[in-house]
Amino acid sequence: MRYKSTHLLWVCSITLLSLSCNKNLEDYFNPHGISDHVYRGPLVKMGNGQVRAVFTVSPTGIPLALSIEMNDAALQGLSQDPNDFAHNTFVLSLPQMAKDLTAFNHITIDWNPKGHPPFEIYGKPHFDFHFYKISLKEQQAIPPYELDSIPFNTFPPAGYVPNTYFPSPGGVPEMGKHWLDKNAPELKGSPFTKTFIYGTYDGAVTFLEPMITYDYISSGTQSSTAYDQPKYFAPEKKYYPTKYEVARDASKHTHTISLTDFKWREMLK
Repeated sequence: MRYKSTHLLWVCSITLLSLSCNKNLEDYFNPHGISDHVYRGPLVKMGNGQVRAVFTVSPTGIPLALSIEMNDAALQGLSQDPNDFAHNTFVLSLPQMAKDLTAFNHITIDWNPKGHPPFEIYGKPHFDFHFYKISLKEQQAIPPYELDSIPFNTFPPAGYVPNTYFPSPGGVPEMGKHWLDKNAPELKGSPFTKTFIYGTYDGAVTFLEPMITYDYISSGTQSSTAYDQPKYFAPEKKYYPTKYEVARDASKHTHTISLTDFKWREMLK
């Protein structure tokens, strides 16, 4: 979640960890082996390095991972200006195969150098990895909550968001309404390291969001986490993920944030 409205301001102050590798991402990647098919999106500059979307499909055409892959240098040189939204947001285009097989259209990475409200929970430097189901044009047209709150408060029908999730107050321009997991450890007193969020706008689920701290990623911690699933899915006849993964390949000096364990979803008639 990134807050750009006047009553939800960022404060930007962080000493980034020293990382040494500046290799180009074109030198890397075949994360699941030579028999899988890997489709790469265009490289995007991030910090002192590069990031891009990568879609991996099994030989039988089943999605294995929709990934954000960054080299170590991408974690260096990030903007420290609290109002520098242009340099704190990175838009990743998806390979066409990912759009064809899954419900996703594009990805944004939102860098929060000092966290965001509520600061007592999410005040650590972290990234919001938004996997959008709507187009970039539709996403960027979402207005500030103060200008038109109705679409933010028009929720999807019952069953399209897991019943373990609840809506946060207000809404964020160019994003929508964020839904939090009532069972998330950080909401029960544990320190925030990573969490999973659903996003909605105007009656539809519009994004899925792993939200992960800078320290968790840069430490090289590896994890694969299942998140609660809704009963219904739209659009139908697409593959949807059921887990998100944080991975590190020290030999290639890369970090990967992925949606994984895809399942075919059709709406019940």
